[in-house]
Amino acid sequence: MKVKQLCISSYKPPVQSQNWAQSLFLNLYRCNSQQISRHLHRLKVNKVVKGGQSFIFGEEKVGLAVGVKGSCYNAGGEVARRARQYGFGTVVLSQNELNLKETSQVISGLIQANYKYKLLGDVAQEKQQSDENNDQYSYIQELHVQENIFEDPYFQQLVQLAQIKLYARDLANTRQEGTPQFFINEVKKLFKDNPNVEIQILEGKQLQECQLNLFYAVGQGSIHPPTLINLTYRGNKNSQELHALVGKGITFDTGGLHLKSYGHMENMYLDKSGACNVLAAFKGAVDMKLKVNVTVTLGMAENAISNTSYNPSNILKSHKGLTVEINNTDAEGRLVLADCLSWTQATYNPTTIVEISTLTGSCKAALGGNTGGLFSNNDKLSQELLEIGKELQEPFWRMPVTDEHQDMMKGKFADLCNTGKSKICGASKAAAFLFNFVDDKIPFAHLDIAGPKESKTDKGIYPLGATGFGTQVLLKYLLNKQE
Repeated sequence: MKVKQLCISSYKPPVQSQNWAQSLFLNLYRCNSQQISRHLHRLKVNKVVKGGQSFIFGEEKVGLAVGVKGSCYNAGGEVARRARQYGFGTVVLSQNELNLKETSQVISGLIQANYKYKLLGDVAQEKQQSDENNDQYSYIQELHVQENIFEDPYFQQLVQLAQIKLYARDLANTRQEGTPQFFINEVKKLFKDNPNVEIQILEGKQLQECQLNLFYAVGQGSIHPPTLINLTYRGNKNSQELHALVGKGITFDTGGLHLKSYGHMENMYLDKSGACNVLAAFKGAVDMKLKVNVTVTLGMAENAISNTSYNPSNILKSHKGLTVEINNTDAEGRLVLADCLSWTQATYNPTTIVEISTLTGSCKAALGGNTGGLFSNNDKLSQELLEIGKELQEPFWRMPVTDEHQDMMKGKFADLCNTGKSKICGASKAAAFLFNFVDDKIPFAHLDIAGPKESKTDKGIYPLGATGFGTQVLLKYLLNKQE
């Protein structure tokens, strides 16, 4: 969707070159539905649509009055759905009682909700093209806003954050085509000609040669070789600081030999969401030419079943040198992340590390489907991420990692085991496992997005499918780190 500057005032005759007849005119009010009704009466509405929010004035231009109460982002999401309902391809922000920050959040919500991942067959594609030729659009194509809004830095930033979040969804929603090789091709397409981006790839047996044995084991049962993808962007060569992002990229998770049951495997193409969010945030940083140094590590592997799959009871030596006993092959994400975290530190000695993953169902059980879990060894880093998440409607809640959780992850026959001694507090135990692979002196945050990775309803800012939850937090975090 293109966001453009509006060059006309409310309700004045539009410029002749623009076909405003097919545009939805959006009026934003800071009020409740009763007050909206008074606005509708004042505008001499001649048709009120069910719900009392949509109205037509004149014979051509159609208006949507929205009383914003509560989340501005969600209000924008409802605008997108109503425009889709009526088939409008253009939305014009006409009257507006909100301040710049609130307006920017409405538009951000509109962009985030104006999305759908669906692979159409030939006949459906032809019908969609025919509808668009007749000015019946499935999604908003253009959004026009006033000059003072369009040129506002906060507005422009929220638009960029929302648009990069849609890219994260595109990546996460890929099905059988979303293999490790797919992501290799994607990063080469994006960055191979960019002199400010360094690309490093470790594939298949190269992982073993570099002592990333946990990582390799997870993917060794698949016909698609497990792959570590590292990208480094140096936007501020005068700074010694280097911020690291790490993402879990299990392209599909069968559970391995501890096979997932029916009803628990079907959406496991989303187990790569962490890596997709990291790649999207990195792309955003490069596109925006941020004055920050950042390195990202994507751990891409398929946890498949074959005669070469890794087994329960295996004892593996990690990149850091710690041994790990495999109690459950379905606790694979932490194995990939452990080696990625250790390798990233050994290679780059970063200033901070933020890791994001769809790690545990326990976190979803604790926090629900709208909030991510945050585990950290640093209060300042935690508070920064919590505040960013609150501002962007990607909320996190800080969870504990205590000595009790660390003790639970000690192994009987190795330094560590990958599931722990007890079936309780799974999210904190998984975080405790990761903490073993991060230097205490490095500010580190683990973000568990197992709950909000997916939307099962078309509501608020989220359509069905991958949400991209956490992408904006990562990119905003990098924005804040500019010097």
